[in-house]
Amino acid sequence: MSDALERTSEALGAGVRLMAIAGGALLMLLMLLTVADVTLRKFWEPIEGAQDVSESGLIVVVFLSMAYSGWTGGHIAVDLIGSVVKGRALDILDFVVRGFCGVFFVVVAWQSAIQGLDALEFGDGFNVLPIPHYPLYFIIALGSLVFSGVLLVQAWRSARGFPEIKGP
Repeated sequence: MSDALERTSEALGAGVRLMAIAGGALLMLLMLLTVADVTLRKFWEPIEGAQDVSESGLIVVVFLSMAYSGWTGGHIAVDLIGSVVKGRALDILDFVVRGFCGVFFVVVAWQSAIQGLDALEFGDGFNVLPIPHYPLYFIIALGSLVFSGVLLVQAWRSARGFPEIKGP
């Protein structure tokens, strides 16, 4: 059973790294867009629709990178219970919390997919550029689903007494 857990952990880790690399590359492109937009605004005219591209791009960056942050422990964590609860009890508590949060993000993914289908049906989009909203909802759903997978695998690891994965 531990072989299946390790194979799942390795595959998930590789997947979240690829998503984070894509998110990081997009963040660099958004930075270049912002620099160009500010420069052109100072001397000529700003880039039309730069704000729409930035808003949609940041959604993609956040939801492609969220799972990696959770996988590597890059998020903010306050350890209030770890100083009081030790050993197997802490593993069980960790299992319950991560399991609950994993299920929560499945619901987030499901509701985002529903919103994406609604946006597709109604043709929702940005004001300046014809960027539709529905792909962004599907990216939110994908990122939430992968993050849910991260939380559930971490819960599984806690239940089995395996160490938490830290760092890149």
